[in-house]
Amino acid sequence: MKALSLLFLAIPALTVGQPLSVSFCDGMTRISRNGTAPASSGYTVHAARGEWEPLQIIVTATPEQLKGLKVQATGIAKEGSGALLPAPLVLREHYVRVSHSTPRAPLPPGDYPDALVPLDMPVQEISGAEVVNQPFWVDVFVPYTAASGAYGGQVRFEFADGTVALAGYTLEVWDFDLPVVPSLRTSIMTTVRHVAQVHGLDYNDKPPSAAHASVLDAYYDMLAAHRLSVDQIYGSYPDADTGKLDEEKVERALRKHLLHRHCNSIGLPIWPKWPFKDPLGQDREAAMSYVAQWMKVLARIRCESRGYVIMGDLDEPNDRAAYDTVRSWGQFFNEVEKRHGVRVPLHVTEQPSPEKSEWGSLVGAVDIWGPHFSEVWKDMEWAGGRHDIALRHQSGDEVWTYAALVQMPDAWEQQHGRPEKLVKSFPPVWAVDYPPMTHRIMGWLLPKHGITGLEYWDTIFAAEGVDVWKDAGTFKAPDGAVYNGDGSFIYPATEERQGRHAPVASMRLKWLRETVEDYDYLMLARQLGLEDEARRLTERFVRGFGDWDDNTGALLEARQQLGALIQSAQRRKQTAGRQGGEQQ
Repeated sequence: MKALSLLFLAIPALTVGQPLSVSFCDGMTRISRNGTAPASSGYTVHAARGEWEPLQIIVTATPEQLKGLKVQATGIAKEGSGALLPAPLVLREHYVRVSHSTPRAPLPPGDYPDALVPLDMPVQEISGAEVVNQPFWVDVFVPYTAASGAYGGQVRFEFADGTVALAGYTLEVWDFDLPVVPSLRTSIMTTVRHVAQVHGLDYNDKPPSAAHASVLDAYYDMLAAHRLSVDQIYGSYPDADTGKLDEEKVERALRKHLLHRHCNSIGLPIWPKWPFKDPLGQDREAAMSYVAQWMKVLARIRCESRGYVIMGDLDEPNDRAAYDTVRSWGQFFNEVEKRHGVRVPLHVTEQPSPEKSEWGSLVGAVDIWGPHFSEVWKDMEWAGGRHDIALRHQSGDEVWTYAALVQMPDAWEQQHGRPEKLVKSFPPVWAVDYPPMTHRIMGWLLPKHGITGLEYWDTIFAAEGVDVWKDAGTFKAPDGAVYNGDGSFIYPATEERQGRHAPVASMRLKWLRETVEDYDYLMLARQLGLEDEARRLTERFVRGFGDWDDNTGALLEARQQLGALIQSAQRRKQTAGRQGGEQQ
């Protein structure tokens, strides 16, 4: 076992001033280009069947030595047998610049590793003669057919001068499965039009071209591989001119998305003026029939529980008129349900408590509520909170949550002395220059308040003139504030720049995958009667949206201990089942 995690360097004698080293670290540590690399010469990852688990390998060398570096991962061999798991996916980490800090960011400006570039795409140019770090992200996947136990893998680095470094790591496969369909529901907006824009492809509201459709599928596949669901898919759209559904085509698209990609949520394609000009007025009957028909296609493939309605025009209503509009649509979908016998849950990005009482209530119109992280704190954790989220759960509604910009309730500000920088115990912020923990912690937070979904407003947004491959400042507010990485979790590779049109994942997208898997662990623990044990492990580092520790070590240790508990409970359950069968 020990030999599997050793590092072997086959390095000829190097001249003075040409150091070279290879080391390991976990997937939650960001390695600076010029800082001291971790000293670890081995690494062990633990993963369940059906799970992705990352590690990083850092090559420290001069820019000249890194030129022409060849990287190859081998299959992962089981100790003492001929069993072999697939080779991991190895990606090169690409650095982006934070020039202007996100408001109240606790981390400084500088270069941050974020884009995870396939090895066959161009290498980021590194200038100078000083020794630098080049981290590689290694994504290990455990198939559902894998036997539990210890495995060993290697990544081979070959330099232009013939130097070879073999980095060996250990994989411990837990004896249990993650669910094929993720437990945490998600709604991640990535639109047909926006994908065309960032890749320079033509789109005119008609069916996408073959090239455009191929790129869209790549985005959907990437999100699904990270256990995330896009909000809507182009294949389920009706005819743009008539609003009619080609049921056979829509069923194929939904089967691919929900049964092949295993996504757990999908939005009905409808907007205030599309595919009907007046769906709440003169086109009401036709629009209702369309909604019912689409939902019945979902029922035909036994996925009706995964369908919902999300409409950007209804999100974040902020006055009486906007609330009236939401209520009108809620009444519309309620009527569809009664008349056609289908379920049509309406999702709205809003907290259950209106900002002003004179706006009225959305209760009865909304089925899935989406409060901001900060509003969850205000409602459920602040001493003056109304606990409306708990009331919505009791009534049968769902509650999801979302991140956007940097938003702290005034009650939180007063309680914490209005700090200039957000260092601890703040409702998480998803920005490049905030700690990785702000992304990863969500899966551990959500069960505390019964929240069952995460949503986000875009994956490829960039303000005009921003080159996301160089500049992390994707969102620029009217007041001049810059929000690094907001709305941008995927880097669009283009044919002109990288040789092909493709989505490229970020480290932050990987952290979201990890937190969705954390949530799966917690739900498995609950199913096995381990909820109290899971709660005790969780409370070591996270106690609420406004009470958590920036301690990735504690999180990773809790995850490993939770995995061991699940494995033991699962084995006890299997043993009891076998004994019961024998007695019969």
